[in-house]
Amino acid sequence: MNATIPNRTLYIHDNLDILRGMNSESVDLIATDLPFNKGRDFHATPDSLAAGARFQGRWSWEVDAHQSWVEQIQDDQPGLYELVDFVIGGMAYDNRTRRKRGGREDLAAFLCWLGVRVIEMRRVLKPTGSLYLHCYPTASHYIKAMLDTIFGNQRFRNEIIWRYGKMSSTSKNFPSNHDYILRYSKGTEWTFNPLKVVSQNTALGI
Repeated sequence: MNATIPNRTLYIHDNLDILRGMNSESVDLIATDLPFNKGRDFHATPDSLAAGARFQGRWSWEVDAHQSWVEQIQDDQPGLYELVDFVIGGMAYDNRTRRKRGGREDLAAFLCWLGVRVIEMRRVLKPTGSLYLHCYPTASHYIKAMLDTIFGNQRFRNEIIWRYGKMSSTSKNFPSNHDYILRYSKGTEWTFNPLKVVSQNTALGI
């Protein structure tokens, strides 16, 4: 199906609204860099092109998990609903009981927020399309379980490790200096353009 949005178009808006306005099976590749569940909010610097913009890195079930999203997940992705229910400590319980059961309302809200968007991402991908989802270790294992549910675990292709900074020693822990990029295909056939690795000798013409 033809794309709804012209190529090389930039929207500064809630991506859920944009995704829902796009034709199904019209996108070759999605690369998304999530607002990580780090427990704090972020603001663009005054000198950047996105000056004044902000995004949240903290989540609340009461504020961020819209009831319509929960109902959509329950209807369309019951496996994901079960995951969110497990993470929160049981939706049928009150907040106090959830906490006693080890529930994480913040993480459950994040998975709900992300889940409805990934459902749309899968819809707009072409049968040969792929998703590259950049995430942080605080939630990467839950996100992978979510992607396995929505795409199917047989559609998982790669876990790419993005390491940054230098190795350093600390008194209590190894340094936190990497993120994950989870790669999934929509179908059993997918478009993949392998990296062309050029050796140093070839680059120098030797």
